Amino acid sequence: MRTAALPLLALLVACSSLPKGEPAALLPEARALYAKDDVKNARRYAESIWKGHPESEEAEEALFLLAQCRRRLRQGTRAFDNYQRFVDKYPNSRFSVGIALGEYELGTAYLRGEMPGFLFFGADPGFGTRILDHMQIHFRNHSLADDALVRVADYFMEDEDYEQATDALKRLLAEYPRSEHTLWARFQFARTLWLQNQGPLYDERVLIQSRRAFEDYAATARMLGEAERQKEQIATAEQMIVRINERLAEKEYLIGRFYERTKAKTSALYYYRHCVRTYPGTEYATICAKRVGEIEAAAAPVEKPPEEAPAQG
Repeated sequence: MRTAALPLLALLVACSSLPKGEPAALLPEARALYAKDDVKNARRYAESIWKGHPESEEAEEALFLLAQCRRRLRQGTRAFDNYQRFVDKYPNSRFSVGIALGEYELGTAYLRGEMPGFLFFGADPGFGTRILDHMQIHFRNHSLADDALVRVADYFMEDEDYEQATDALKRLLAEYPRSEHTLWARFQFARTLWLQNQGPLYDERVLIQSRRAFEDYAATARMLGEAERQKEQIATAEQMIVRINERLAEKEYLIGRFYERTKAKTSALYYYRHCVRTYPGTEYATICAKRVGEIEAAAAPVEKPPEEAPAQG
């Protein structure tokens, strides 16, 4: 049994061992193998250069090839490690465009659930957001940098992590105002602000920001001549503005109602009147206007009826 295992062990060692030689001789071999799609052996030659001669002239291209091979071999975490090392060591490399594209493809593969994990478990798709973030930060001017943020935002929205989605969308709008994804990002930015403020403990300031974002989206769509193509989204935005105003008006009413019940009529009138002025046309503005009238009527002095004139005898 031991004798039969020896050839297998020797074969594994031979396959895992790295070729020996000078970088100038190893690099052409790595290139040729990669060109033939023999990425397993191309990786061995590239890794031999990178590990054995990290300061050689050939090390830059070798690290590039090593990262690409590992991505194609679906060695995701090791590929990303190589990409990070490359960006740190060679920030102005002629291979930077290829590195950016490789990171984009690697991050996208994670988000799609295409990367293997440990044993029978799939890889964490969220790791893809980290890779795409790295790509966008270090290659801001790459043609796919805005697409990277779109994919990150999409992932977090699907995962219902609306704060992270909002952050990615905010970066997209700030850094790529002329992106083809601008209108989509404006609408989704407004939507994620709304969605992260559900329930009784919402932040009024964020709701106001969401309303403003929906207004900006609709105005931008019209300004760009996209009103017809964005008709349904604009209608949705306008409905959301109404819903937000109703919710904010309700809050003003409830505060006023609290003060009214505690006999603080002056404070109650302040919030009721503020609701009427700020959110006209809402259901709660109508209710508040009615309460203002009733409180003022109740507070008005009651005139005594005149005394009857004495009877004339």
